[in-house]
Amino acid sequence: MASYLISVPGTECSQGADRMRQCLRDQFQRLTQSSVRCWMREKGCGNRTMFQFDTEANIGNKALRNALGTAVAEYYISICEPDLIRQIIRRQFQYQHPDDRRRIEQYTYELLMDSDDDAPSGQTRKVRMAQHVAQYLAQHQVLAADGFFHFRLKRYRNGLIHLVEHAVDEYLLDQEYREFIDLLRYFVSVQPPKYSLVHVLHTDERRFQLLDGEGRPLRMKELDGAVKELVEPPFSHEDLIVSTLLTVAPEQVVLHTRNREENVVQTLEQVFETRISLCDGCPECQPHRFHREERIPPKG
Repeated sequence: MASYLISVPGTECSQGADRMRQCLRDQFQRLTQSSVRCWMREKGCGNRTMFQFDTEANIGNKALRNALGTAVAEYYISICEPDLIRQIIRRQFQYQHPDDRRRIEQYTYELLMDSDDDAPSGQTRKVRMAQHVAQYLAQHQVLAADGFFHFRLKRYRNGLIHLVEHAVDEYLLDQEYREFIDLLRYFVSVQPPKYSLVHVLHTDERRFQLLDGEGRPLRMKELDGAVKELVEPPFSHEDLIVSTLLTVAPEQVVLHTRNREENVVQTLEQVFETRISLCDGCPECQPHRFHREERIPPKG
């Protein structure tokens, strides 16, 4: 008879014990369906909950260890990982406001998902944790889940710290971008409109053309002094598009595009808000429908 004992902090009715219990039951159900004979017992011991597992010697022993490894990994990801992420954000980066912490947590989880998606041969963090636990149980019959997490998964913990650092960088960049958008919105709001309508044609991946309400091209100007203060060099074609629209401040913008995920498209949507509408297939989207004459003078 092979036997293993896994303990978690908290009484039998605690959130942690309840989560571990559910993870173990899910894995035991799979083992039973695979005709592996095993038994599970549970008892409280002070402020800890103990789970004991038995299986017939050699028969199903490895399968049981793998199942326990998967259950413990699921427990870590659902209980220990969120606590550790919040602890890193609070202690190492000293973000105290709940909104800041929540947004950094969100960035961290997005990065974790991306990391799992890019993992070679399906080696997600859950799979790696499960393998580590199963290997440990091949040499030891007793595992304190919290102790193993803190002292045996140092590489994972260090990786999580670096991931949170990356998430903080992403958060700061996002803050800067939001402030930049707010500044552009203000600039547009105080500019007197020079055109009633401007069409923006998204001609290919990163090329745009500006047309007035009559379909005549608008020349893209060099950045004037006020706009130059808002846009950092080097100036791209996209910067010139944005700066020209800021300068002419049209009452209405129609953006013709089939690529709404492009950064510049999203920027224009956020800056011009209710002034802008998107089109993804009207007849005016065809370049030949527009005149190629010089632009007409602005109104006023």
